[in-house]
Amino acid sequence: MAEAAPAVEIETLVSSRIDRESPVPVYAQIAGSIRTLIRERALPPGTCFPPERIMCERIGVSKMTLRQAYSVLERDGIIGSRRGVGTVVRELRVDKKLPEMRSFTEEMAARGKAASSRLLGFQTTEPSFLAQEFFGLFEHQKVFQIRRLRLGDGQPIAVETVELPAHLFPNLDKIDFQTQSLYRVLEDRYGIQLARCSEEISAASPNRVQKQLLALDRSAALLVITRKSFAINDSPVEVSITAYRGDLYTASIDAVRVR
Repeated sequence: MAEAAPAVEIETLVSSRIDRESPVPVYAQIAGSIRTLIRERALPPGTCFPPERIMCERIGVSKMTLRQAYSVLERDGIIGSRRGVGTVVRELRVDKKLPEMRSFTEEMAARGKAASSRLLGFQTTEPSFLAQEFFGLFEHQKVFQIRRLRLGDGQPIAVETVELPAHLFPNLDKIDFQTQSLYRVLEDRYGIQLARCSEEISAASPNRVQKQLLALDRSAALLVITRKSFAINDSPVEVSITAYRGDLYTASIDAVRVR
């Protein structure tokens, strides 16, 4: 967690961006100012805000106005309350754009984060019912199952379980998936051209193991994404179930109205 910025800087920075002559409500200007400062990293994650009374006095607003601004930012998951500390800047969520098929490594890179993994398990095993149906496997055909803890800038973000048909990827078990990107290996080593995927999104409560791996508290929820990936010839390649920290990860959908 980043060190808290000196409290006086917050009021000074916010106050300098408020235009009393603007038709935009002051609470919205405060929220927008804080949002911009966070995105510019002037207020890094973990920054602790001064008490409301001090903020109000130095910015020159009422408690109601300040609380309106905080409410907007809390609703968007930008700030939050921490017991014994007060209002703090939260970690920015990774925003997943659903029309884009990206690996975890690519998603992190697109948001300026360094992706890393901790290998939790690699085994040749019987396929799950989901994998058997998706790949159309015969009896006794196996899958490679890879379980990894995925991290962004060293912070746990997701627990991922991937299944791939073992007969399609000989010697896959020789790859170090603690340091290698699965999609990069499939494309560069096996010549697989990944083309598209279908995804299903659901919410779930974490189990004991997930809580421990993701450093979750009891109130946290998971965003679970089940992905089925296809090669350019539309053949099934991979099925994965990834449980993301709901407080650090969002999924965005752009949709059009069909008449």
